[in-house]
Amino acid sequence: MTILHDASGAETTIASPVALGHWNETIGHVLAHGAAAPVCLGKALAADPSFALGHAAKGLMMLTLARRELTADAMAALATARTPDMATPVTPRERCYTAALSLWLDRRPDLAALELERAISLDNGDVLAAKLVHAILFMSGDSKGMLASARKHLQLYGTDRLHSGYLMGCLAFAHEENGDYGLAESLGLAAIDRMPQDAWARHSVAHVFEMTGRAAEGARWLAQGRSNWVHCNNFGFHLSWHEALFCLELGQHGAALDLYDHSIRANKTDDYRDIANAASLLQRLQLAGVAVGARWDELADLASRRIEDRCLVFADLHYALALLGAGRERDADGLFRGLASDPASSPDGRTARSVGALVGAALGAFHERRFREAARLLLKARPHMKQLGGSHAQRDLFEQMLIESAVRSGDHDLAQGLLQDRLRSRNGHNRFAAQRLAQIESSRPRSATRLAAALIALAPSAAMH
Repeated sequence: MTILHDASGAETTIASPVALGHWNETIGHVLAHGAAAPVCLGKALAADPSFALGHAAKGLMMLTLARRELTADAMAALATARTPDMATPVTPRERCYTAALSLWLDRRPDLAALELERAISLDNGDVLAAKLVHAILFMSGDSKGMLASARKHLQLYGTDRLHSGYLMGCLAFAHEENGDYGLAESLGLAAIDRMPQDAWARHSVAHVFEMTGRAAEGARWLAQGRSNWVHCNNFGFHLSWHEALFCLELGQHGAALDLYDHSIRANKTDDYRDIANAASLLQRLQLAGVAVGARWDELADLASRRIEDRCLVFADLHYALALLGAGRERDADGLFRGLASDPASSPDGRTARSVGALVGAALGAFHERRFREAARLLLKARPHMKQLGGSHAQRDLFEQMLIESAVRSGDHDLAQGLLQDRLRSRNGHNRFAAQRLAQIESSRPRSATRLAAALIALAPSAAMH
């Protein structure tokens, strides 16, 4: 066993240059969200079955999928990673991966992230650890930690090395999630200039377009760059989801449904991220008054098998959307009971019992047309929504449901305040807000002066659409 340097410059205990070549390919595909990452990792482990770092990384990647049945596989990867470590010394950096995997299996992803941070402090060439930390913090809803971490990693690694662009893409997304849209856009575009295949950076810029009310520009930009994300794993479905959001904003409901059928759900996977894309889009379409037919049924069939998973609150809430959308209230109630009774011994368990249970109850109330109760629960959960994980754009569905609940329950003062804030934050351009404000105004007796004021308030959005 020898120590070689991977493509990022990190010291790696691995059997041969052949195994290292496959490992380098693995790192590149993980950074780019490439579909070939598992194949390349398999080749690296076949070339060096005692590659401790590879086994630990495999286990960590499994845990990012938030699937209960993969826990046993991750535990097996941990056991295998520890075995060669006893016979063949590995670097302190590599041991951090094994420790991180053990901690995450104990439902402490926060401590796993700290172990991976330690790996980077020991060898600043470890871009894979940086990417994994970014993923863990994103799943945990720690946007401030994500920003601090991404900034530090890029400073340590530098901006002129092979994988610098990918770290710039992570920093771009972190800035976007912290509301610095201008810097996020410039960093994301710079990252793509360096690495056109960086799907995460492309996704970061798409988020900027979404959050700043630039739907037409975002739709064009994603379409023009499509050839640079054909290599993606199912993250490509998420980019198509962003395209569908732009279609919704532009009033192109048929195009959004076409994207749903031929891209977002072209492959009927049960990956929680794919179900989240699909369920949230169907719910948005229904809020827009679009009939989605029997599309809920396929999602609910998959979600019904995940009721006991309890691996990630964000996933659970989207399973609930699918179940309720298909009218499977009993299954949804079972999921909600699980959220409310999750042991509070882990960060995700505490989130489940607090924010997750509140939002789950709100989804149930909305489904039952108890809109005043849905608005009350969602308003109570609103300050803590980040704890659920996911992005601004993903969690925005719950904001839309809060507003819709306020409108339908007749609490127009609450709805109007939220809608005006929504328009301001999107530079005056948001179809959802403009339509609901018009709906509220049309339901109230008003003088000519009041009508004129309402029309003036809606003018920016009307001009866009």
